[in-house]
Amino acid sequence: MAAGVPMSADPGGHWSRQQERGVPGLLSLSVWLCRHCPQWLLRPIVVGVVGYFFLTAPGPRRCIRAYHTRLRTTYPDVVLPSWAPVWRQFLAFGQAIVDRFAVWQGRISYQDLVVEDPDGLYPDIQQSAQGGAAGQLLVCSHLGNVEICRALVSHNDGFVLNVLVHSKHAESFNRALRQAGASEIRLIQVVELDLPLMMQLKERIEAGEWLAIAADRTPVRGEKTVKVDFLGKPALMPQGPWLLAGLLGAPVNLVFCNRHGERYRLRLERFSEAPRWSRAERSAMVASLAQRFAHRLAEECRQVPLQWFNFYDFWAQGDDQGKT
Repeated sequence: MAAGVPMSADPGGHWSRQQERGVPGLLSLSVWLCRHCPQWLLRPIVVGVVGYFFLTAPGPRRCIRAYHTRLRTTYPDVVLPSWAPVWRQFLAFGQAIVDRFAVWQGRISYQDLVVEDPDGLYPDIQQSAQGGAAGQLLVCSHLGNVEICRALVSHNDGFVLNVLVHSKHAESFNRALRQAGASEIRLIQVVELDLPLMMQLKERIEAGEWLAIAADRTPVRGEKTVKVDFLGKPALMPQGPWLLAGLLGAPVNLVFCNRHGERYRLRLERFSEAPRWSRAERSAMVASLAQRFAHRLAEECRQVPLQWFNFYDFWAQGDDQGKT
């Protein structure tokens, strides 16, 4: 159930080099179980599988413990479980995997969500779905379960969401998602933002399609990063989402999908108008946007501390100079 987790014995390197753990047969079994098993039977199975990964992943356990320490230091009032918080974070990830399969299978729908839209972004989505407006960017993170956006797509006929991903480290998991029905959201593999890809994305935006991209993991090649303060210590964040917004001339919005009890809270926020800069201003503006996002992500981590699913040393390269 937790298969597809990039957890190697050495979590200090780049996230994309972490070895995928899991067996294709187990993943297929996971799809079948998620589809046919009642929740009361599924839960003990999840606990058993997550327990195996927890016991055999000392490096990721250390990284989660370090994340909790930084969170407590930054937010002394943060509420973490008094008993086994690291184990509880692994368990939360196992539940997120189950929910990921469930949403692709249509077992989690828009009606199951608690939608927060303080800035009135949802009408923009509806207008794009009807062909009356250009697309926009949705910036997400590895906090919570962004696959819940599938429910947002299915609720609006004509709404197209393209998700920019690098998932070569989880090929087996992607195959399992396809078996579960993960074909309605377009997954676009990205290694770098080259000219052919930019032209394709520009066409999609002009056609009213939206793009989703995570902003809390550095690029696969380790370039185009910017240094930010995240939970009180320097860390590298990608420049890609902000450069992409400027190059496409698209407004930027944030989306958070976090589990609260038995339901998901999906929050939409406007973040920035389409960035515009001169060449001399670009680096400063990208750095400012990345830092604003880092602060906003930290605030969400404070609210749902067990749902930030980065099982590697996020701050390992923070003392190095981010490249521009």
